[in-house]
Amino acid sequence: MQKVGIVLGLVASIALIGLILALPLWYFSSKFAAGYTVFVLSLVAAVLLALLISRIVGLSKNPGALRLYANKTILPILKKAAVVVASLGVIYGIVFLISRGQAVPAILAAVVWILLLGFLKYGKRGKT
Repeated sequence: MQKVGIVLGLVASIALIGLILALPLWYFSSKFAAGYTVFVLSLVAAVLLALLISRIVGLSKNPGALRLYANKTILPILKKAAVVVASLGVIYGIVFLISRGQAVPAILAAVVWILLLGFLKYGKRGKT
């Protein structure tokens, strides 16, 4: 019987903590949507920055570990992000050309971009 009381007490305390956290967030998000969005995005950015800083501090203790981490993790992410951003720009340009009635330059731009993406993906890499 005592275990049931402990479990019910834990469940009630978890529910109370959830209510204490959720109620102000719900009120803030429903009354001030733009402010809540800025708050949440700022909070996510702060957590990501804290994780990055703690990772860099941890890696800086070993010589060469930071460079290895940058080459193995950060640079591939940045390369993929650059390709995605450039692809979005090209798609925007193609849609813009088509909306202006210039289909031939749009098709040529699409073919060139597809060839360039293929070269980036499957082209031979030199020794680094």
